[in-house]
Amino acid sequence: MTDFDGLIGFQSRESWLGETVLTLADIWPEKPAAMIVGLNPAPSSVRVGHYYQGRSGRAQLMRLVRCGLIGEPSGGYFEEAALARGIGFTDIVKRPSIGEADVSAAEIDHGRTVLEAALAAHSVPLVICVFRQPVEALLGVAGAPGFQEARTSWGGRVFRMPGPFERKDIAEAVMRTLG
Repeated sequence: MTDFDGLIGFQSRESWLGETVLTLADIWPEKPAAMIVGLNPAPSSVRVGHYYQGRSGRAQLMRLVRCGLIGEPSGGYFEEAALARGIGFTDIVKRPSIGEADVSAAEIDHGRTVLEAALAAHSVPLVICVFRQPVEALLGVAGAPGFQEARTSWGGRVFRMPGPFERKDIAEAVMRTLG
């Protein structure tokens, strides 16, 4: 899918700390059951216009498929399968980068403020963090994988997925608590 600006998939041009960046648009269901929150979009994902196109990200989202939270991806892309179940996608930092080492504390602080307001405005009951960094940004501590004891400022629950290299038996046990 390409639009008149040459954007494909869910690509978007957004202002990020005074600079226009090519990123991924937030994907909001009409009535969110949950939002999948990442730290920042990977350049490989932005290039094709779809969330979680890297090896680790795809493996993480397949865990959500296996636990029954989202359906099978269509054409290798997860957005439509997630939206069909009221689940959307967003990132704390909108600037694409390789990983957390390329993201500044100021970017995380700014992104957290903007994202918390949006999540609260949509009364999102569940935030699913694919990696540990969004949990730390939203709650102040990364916590262990699984449901976090602390809740968001608007009362939503936070679920931290096991890391992509976690032992299979441990990861499956954690994911069963979400399913």
